[in-house]
Amino acid sequence: MEGPTVTVDLAALRHNLGVLRARLQPGVRLLAALKADAYGHGASVLAPALERAGADAFGVATAAEALALRACGVTRPILLFTPLRQHLAELVDARVELTVADRSDLAAIEAAAPAAPARVHVKLDSGMGRLGGPPEEALALVTAVERSRHARLEALWTHLARADEPDVSLADGFTARQLDRFEAALAAVRAAGVEIRSAHAANSAACLWLPRAHYDMVRPGLALYGHHANPAAEALMPPGIPALRPVATLQAPVIFVKRAVRGSPVSYGATYRAPRDTVIATVQLGYADGYPRAAGNRAHALVHGQRVNVVGRVCMDQLMLDVGSLADSVTVGDAVTFLGPDGPSIADLAARLGTVSYELLTHLSAPRLAREYVGGEARERAA
Repeated sequence: MEGPTVTVDLAALRHNLGVLRARLQPGVRLLAALKADAYGHGASVLAPALERAGADAFGVATAAEALALRACGVTRPILLFTPLRQHLAELVDARVELTVADRSDLAAIEAAAPAAPARVHVKLDSGMGRLGGPPEEALALVTAVERSRHARLEALWTHLARADEPDVSLADGFTARQLDRFEAALAAVRAAGVEIRSAHAANSAACLWLPRAHYDMVRPGLALYGHHANPAAEALMPPGIPALRPVATLQAPVIFVKRAVRGSPVSYGATYRAPRDTVIATVQLGYADGYPRAAGNRAHALVHGQRVNVVGRVCMDQLMLDVGSLADSVTVGDAVTFLGPDGPSIADLAARLGTVSYELLTHLSAPRLAREYVGGEARERAA
């Protein structure tokens, strides 16, 4: 191993897609969320792989992400989750579907005057508090879209704020109230005679255990990559469902090994002092490679399958491990695993650092990390 490397297992990706697909009724489409470079896994490879495996559509956050998917050969629908005011004609020409959260978004589309009508997904805020107007005002916005020469209503959608929490199963819980408001909006729009081609609300958590939210399309992201949002979310998995498989493994090589006597300081600030005579291994991985600086003295890694602690502050280019428990078996060049199917768990690391798995996964896009793809077809391995 020449340096820190992310190995992406396309067989695990296909497995996770199959687990999610098995939760859906026939006819329910699956939109794969590929924003942030497929959560750090490499959208230019994962998108074609998912398209071949049967994903029905894709979702991204920026114009550049949408156009990049078209450039790598994706032909299925792409939804831009974020309302934009620039590049609209180019996006519509590339058959990218647009989010409209209010009348100003619609006005921007009309000002761009694309050659063909933009396919529009009207975003409703049922409780997330981020984008969109209240569901009770949906009919007015939908009517404006219907009257526009430059927009075509494709869908109504909303986003669930707490679907990964245990109250998801309660009839009067937060998520149930969100769905009540969304469904009331759908009913009002349909009662006015407006055709709604699609309605969608379900993220990964709702896709796995909330059939009510499936409507005719779901939008999994984190689960595709083999993770749950938190331990409570994983505990909600119905019995008998195959476990998700983490898609990415992060490894880096040992570049230096030395003995340290009891009391020896390690790294900046001497925040760690050896509690006994031990062995310290320096690894070629740092926060410039996307591994969190805050992991020092909190995280662990696997060396020869054995758990060892990250000690001292993580540096820009290196970090240190206390490998004294492995006697003299650690040598320069040994591969150290920091995230992977056999551990460490990204959910565990996120909990230790007071963050979420999503944030840590996006760090896998750090430019210095090499990326390898396994478990794919010949075309995927060559990508």
